[in-house]
Amino acid sequence: MSETTDDTTVDCRGQACPRPVIRTKEALVKAAGPFVVLVDNEGSSINVTRFAESQGARVQLERKGSDFHLTIEPGHHNPAPEEPPVVCDIEVKNKKDLVVYVSSEGMGRGDEELGGVLMAAFLDTLSHFKGEISHVIFVNAGARLAVEGSPVLDQIRQLEQLGARVLVCGTCLNHFGLKDKLAVGTVSNMYSIIETLSGAGRIIRP
Repeated sequence: MSETTDDTTVDCRGQACPRPVIRTKEALVKAAGPFVVLVDNEGSSINVTRFAESQGARVQLERKGSDFHLTIEPGHHNPAPEEPPVVCDIEVKNKKDLVVYVSSEGMGRGDEELGGVLMAAFLDTLSHFKGEISHVIFVNAGARLAVEGSPVLDQIRQLEQLGARVLVCGTCLNHFGLKDKLAVGTVSNMYSIIETLSGAGRIIRP
């Protein structure tokens, strides 16, 4: 974690939120002129920009490779009456050890329409577990959720975008005649599915 600071540069690369904002605040108090804040992620660049602008500074952003260089010029207008909130991603313990195992189109037993509504809500809620879900496995009738025309494709794609691997049972797709209709995820086999389940720290079955 860098703590480099001189008259013109505040190096916050490698520092967790909200540390870059705290150090920017300290630098603004001492600043006699423009200075540069270095961060290495977009979230920190947004937070630092919002904070500096709320304090009456002008911010110029330049991206160089994976780093963000923010040139901050104090004193361009009156500070805002309130500082903007700093938004930090929640750190999750035991990352990447949760496997979700979906074996039906609906959640629970009873009313099929209600089951479909609950399944959509379940998959949508999973997106709040950012960084924690390793795989989402679809087998049996659950494989139908990952094909063209599924009402929950957006939810499954969102999970994939957040880093979860989506595995869909190839035998199941063949059984339903849907192998050519797969719209999200990867066609998988029983060996890979069992290997994934056996290595999971936790398994959720809706």
